[in-house]
Amino acid sequence: MEKLNLMPYFLGAIVVKQDGNPYFFNIVLTPEAIKAVGVINEITRVFLEENVPVLFFKASVPPTETSGEIRIIVSADLKDSKQAEKIVSKLKRSKFVTKVDFAPPLFKGVGVDKWSYPIMIWNDQAIIFRAFIMGRFLRWGWEKIGAGFGGILYRAFFEAGREAYDRFYSRLARGREDLVKLVEVMTRLMGYGVLEVVELTDDRAVFRVYDNVECMSLKGVEGAENAMLRGLLAGFLSGYWNTDVYHIRPEETKCIARGDPYCQLEYRREKYEPLV
Repeated sequence: MEKLNLMPYFLGAIVVKQDGNPYFFNIVLTPEAIKAVGVINEITRVFLEENVPVLFFKASVPPTETSGEIRIIVSADLKDSKQAEKIVSKLKRSKFVTKVDFAPPLFKGVGVDKWSYPIMIWNDQAIIFRAFIMGRFLRWGWEKIGAGFGGILYRAFFEAGREAYDRFYSRLARGREDLVKLVEVMTRLMGYGVLEVVELTDDRAVFRVYDNVECMSLKGVEGAENAMLRGLLAGFLSGYWNTDVYHIRPEETKCIARGDPYCQLEYRREKYEPLV
């Protein structure tokens, strides 16, 4: 697999500075700002003039074909609300800024983004699970219900994977190479793990998943195996192969939960009877 220079990505919806006052600013820009040069420089200059440290800086830009506002979300360590009001006044002078709001710390040392909802991935609303929450859910299901739990997960995520192919992958990708690149990137960005497409033909597919959160949480659980991502990828393949759940045979030949360094998921386009 190609070596990737991967680093943790911190969402920044919450900023903690125990000895400070992390204020948040919601800066709404005009549609023209997306093509303008120097907009970010204008915004950061305001905080520089106030001699305050910026703790967080992020842009929210909707896809071209989607309605929504272009926003800059900034957190800075300020003295008080009076200073925040002064910053708001300066920011509003920019011809590219249509609206500015600020939020004082939620309580001492803790600031939050109070405006951002819903969370969006391209055109779809998203929900964020902390890995330990998903891990607890998966371990409980496998320990208390067993293989039937895995069967339900596989079938449910198969349907979700097929819908993702129809709504997203098929609309953006223009061929096999595009699909390979896109599914590798999106699997990683969604937090499932680092995916490598080893093989993808008209009747066979092989995927490797490194750092698979699902199976890392299942170590030591007897009989547990990859079900969620296995189902998602099978659903993705059903779109690519134009077939259904009864004509894709999945097999996990390696699994992190069993002590392997990665999960290997292999699929063949042939008759199959899923558990559910």
